[in-house]
Amino acid sequence: MRKLLIVVPVLCSCSLLQQAASRAFERPTLSFKEARLPSVDFTGAELDLVFQVTNPNSVGIDLTKASYALEVEGHKVAAGTPKNGLQIPGGGTAEVTFPAKVQWNEIAPALEALFAMDTVRYKASGEVGFGPVTLPLSHEGTFAPPRMPRLDIGAPRITSLSLTGARLALPLKIANLNGFPLPLGGILGTVDIAGARVGRIALQEAAPVPSNGETTVNVPLDLSFLSTGQAVAEAVRTGVAEVKVDAMLNAAGATLPLKVAKTVELQRASSP
Repeated sequence: MRKLLIVVPVLCSCSLLQQAASRAFERPTLSFKEARLPSVDFTGAELDLVFQVTNPNSVGIDLTKASYALEVEGHKVAAGTPKNGLQIPGGGTAEVTFPAKVQWNEIAPALEALFAMDTVRYKASGEVGFGPVTLPLSHEGTFAPPRMPRLDIGAPRITSLSLTGARLALPLKIANLNGFPLPLGGILGTVDIAGARVGRIALQEAAPVPSNGETTVNVPLDLSFLSTGQAVAEAVRTGVAEVKVDAMLNAAGATLPLKVAKTVELQRASSP
């Protein structure tokens, strides 16, 4: 009987302590802070979604589990989770970052259409756990994709002229509208003058176009009036021609279309 009288009060005391501790614990809160783009190019982007955990308790709490899913333009992408053990100090806050790697060709078959968009939509969902407490995670937002390079045609120079043909130097101006360099891994395409196919473009790798900058590459063209027709010969004679370029740019693994059609004045090379 004495043993029972001793044990029962102890058990009651432990139960009361557990209840008191449970009542004293306040649930932490989870809120979205920001979306970061550590890197972005024409093949993909690294997207970090940063959430903030606030711990209202006097003692620290540890992250014990995390699950996460991310969709970009309705397509699931590979996403990671923060490591367990992240501690949020008592009465403090800490960032919880969910990283993801977005490959453009996995969310859009036509890069030209994707890069023409002002924003790309994403949707995140999941949960994080701190011991017995689980907090839901949900957020939707947008970020800017890369912008297509802009192609323009400068005034072609007639470097030589004969009765049967001419040689031109065709300047192609490539503008990079992004905050990162544009790789020029090679350009392949065709050139039309006055509606006739006059040559092909086959430029090798060149120095990248600086961020928010522009560069000019010169395309040599040998015109044969016998094969291109009277319209091309007349354009060269009058010094005015409609020039059309249809090419593909290799930008470090991403293939980007470069197209432009423009009426230009042909310049004759000055005599020495």
